[in-house]
Amino acid sequence: MNVHQNIGKKQINKSNFLGVLSIFFPIVLGLLILNFFTNIIPLDKLQGLPVLMPLFLCPFGAVIGLLGYKRNRDTLSLVGIIANIILFLFPVFYHILGTILMGV
Repeated sequence: MNVHQNIGKKQINKSNFLGVLSIFFPIVLGLLILNFFTNIIPLDKLQGLPVLMPLFLCPFGAVIGLLGYKRNRDTLSLVGIIANIILFLFPVFYHILGTILMGV
């Protein structure tokens, strides 16, 4: 009986890890975007890369969140999926809004 409880705990910990990892992507990318606009820490070599990185990295975070959600239907993974999708759409809206307001 004790062996089955330990296996269940390992599966829960693994899905929690996937949920935390899926939330880690949008948090780090959000901080980089915030730093891009406020220039708190000057990262001149990155230039506009923080705005484009969500297009490439958020799909990985969403897939990791989806795997964690399929294993153990927890809210942490669901929040990670939603945050990755929202952050994935940020560069698209940023460029559309910039084009509408600034032209060309």
